[in-house]
Amino acid sequence: MVLWYGNNSSLGNPQDIQPLGMVMFQSYGIHGPVLGPVTGLVIDIILLALAFWMLASPDMKKVSNILTFVTLVASISLLRVVMTPLPNIQPVTVAALIIGAQLGARRGVAFAVLVTMISNFIIGDGIWTLYQAIGWSVVAIIGAYSKIMTDGQLKLNKTFAYAVICAFLFDFIVSLSVLGTVSVNGFMIYLLNGIPYDLLHAVGNLTIAAWFGGWFSNAIAKFQSLEEIEQKVVDGYVTRT
Repeated sequence: MVLWYGNNSSLGNPQDIQPLGMVMFQSYGIHGPVLGPVTGLVIDIILLALAFWMLASPDMKKVSNILTFVTLVASISLLRVVMTPLPNIQPVTVAALIIGAQLGARRGVAFAVLVTMISNFIIGDGIWTLYQAIGWSVVAIIGAYSKIMTDGQLKLNKTFAYAVICAFLFDFIVSLSVLGTVSVNGFMIYLLNGIPYDLLHAVGNLTIAAWFGGWFSNAIAKFQSLEEIEQKVVDGYVTRT
C-alpha cells in the first residue's frame, strides 16, 4: 500500500501528489475517487447498518457486554488517532485479529467497521474508509477461523504469523481504492512503491502483538464469543430433548 501526501485535501490526481516518504512521515490514507456528500453519506449509512446488524445478537442486550464492546471500540479508535503520525503503523489490525478470534466473526466485523468510521471521522474520511472497513473486517473473519486461541490462551507464535499476513492483505485491499483513477501499470507501480510501508505495517503488527497481544486478549477474555453462546444453546436443547 502506498500512502501519499498532497496539498489538496480532496486528494486530487495521483500524478499531482508526491510519495509520503519524500515529504513527511504522516499517514493520511489512500487516495482514490473523490466522493460527493450524498455518496459519502450513503456509504456511512451502509457501514453503520452493517455494524449494528452484526451486533444484533441476544448477548449484546446485556449492559456489561455493551459497555465492554464500546470500550474496546473507543480505546482502539483513540489509539489509532494517536498513532497517526507513525508511517503505516496500524494497531487496529492486531486488535481486529484478536477480537475476531475471541468474540467471533460477527462482533469482529462490527468492531472493524465502527473503529474505522470513528477514527476516520477525526483523521479524514473518504472512499478509503470503505476499503479500510472491508480490510479490517476480513482480518477479523480470518481471526475467527485462525485458531490462535487455544484453551482460552492466545498463541503468540500463530498470532505473529497471522499478523504479518494480515498486514499485507489489508494493505492490498485498501490499495484497491485507487482503481479507476490510475492505469493498470500505474497501479502495479503503486503497489511496488508501497512495499516499504507494507513492511512497516508488518513490523508494527509484530511489535504490537508481542507487547500487548497477551494483555489485550486477557482484557476481553470474560466477553463470551458468539460461538460459545450458540454452543451452549445447542447443548441445552439437546439435553432437554
